[in-house]
Amino acid sequence: MSDVVALELRLIEQSFRLSTTVDQQADLERAGKQLNEKFQEFRRKAPNMEHNKLVILVALELMQEVLSLNKTLQQYSHCERLLSSMIEDIDKAV
Repeated sequence: MSDVVALELRLIEQSFRLSTTVDQQADLERAGKQLNEKFQEFRRKAPNMEHNKLVILVALELMQEVLSLNKTLQQYSHCERLLSSMIEDIDKAV
């Protein structure tokens, strides 16, 4: 079992103290860095937009990315099953 550590992250201009495992700490820090970069990208594009609206737009874009990746993984899985089936059919024929 991994050790639990406390991690202080600055996310979208706010500080958070989070618990995580040693194994997941680097991933959590990297996710926080990417979140902050995405927020700053939106801040540059719309410097006068309200903070809360920017946060919502960042969340929406990140969810679109998640859905797109999920769709890609499902398509990959489908192709993998088709290839396995084709290989089985070939093996049976030989």
